[in-house]
Amino acid sequence: MKQKLTIYSVLLLLILGLGGCKEAVEERDKKISEMSAEELPDVTAFQDEFTREFMVSTEPVKGGYYLFRSKTGGYTMMYPENARLDNLYYESPSDDYETVKYGATNEEVGYWYLVRGTYNQGKGADSLEGLKAAVEGHTKYNGEYEQMDYNDKRIHFAKMENVRSTGRSITYRFIGIIQSKNSNQALSYICNVTTDYENDINVPSIEKEVLNIMESVEFQKLE
Repeated sequence: MKQKLTIYSVLLLLILGLGGCKEAVEERDKKISEMSAEELPDVTAFQDEFTREFMVSTEPVKGGYYLFRSKTGGYTMMYPENARLDNLYYESPSDDYETVKYGATNEEVGYWYLVRGTYNQGKGADSLEGLKAAVEGHTKYNGEYEQMDYNDKRIHFAKMENVRSTGRSITYRFIGIIQSKNSNQALSYICNVTTDYENDINVPSIEKEVLNIMESVEFQKLE
């Protein structure tokens, strides 16, 4: 009898704990949506009304980055604090697809960047060739990809550079096709970094930061 009571007690505590976690998440989101601009971190990710709808917490995940959550619920990733999401180019016709665009200008170093992230769920997410074709449509890139394996995902990474015909600016493009190993989910991530041709920016350092963002992508469990 004592053993049964112990089992029931443990189950009850687990249920209460899960309920408490859910309430805590709801309360956290409620607080962010109800906080005034003055109460939120003084960064673009929270001061821009549309962008902050995607922010999970006011606590940074690391210096200069906060946690972004897709409105599909399909994935989270690190998000630069100074970047603004473009609501005019936001697309999410269903929970299976979403396109976000965000960018910012780094005035200190003299470059600006623009990111396009496209989320897919379902059979299309499993077709690497289909995902590559979609990326090629936006970048004209049809070369080789470097494969990087992680416990829960696989990243196909590529980079290219392009000098404008006027010769006044150069764009460094970093491409990542991130596929979940545990579910039919994928994120195509294209980052364009543009600067004046004569600027001497630290491209390897920028590439490392872009890869850190790609590596931070966590696909959520599908119901």
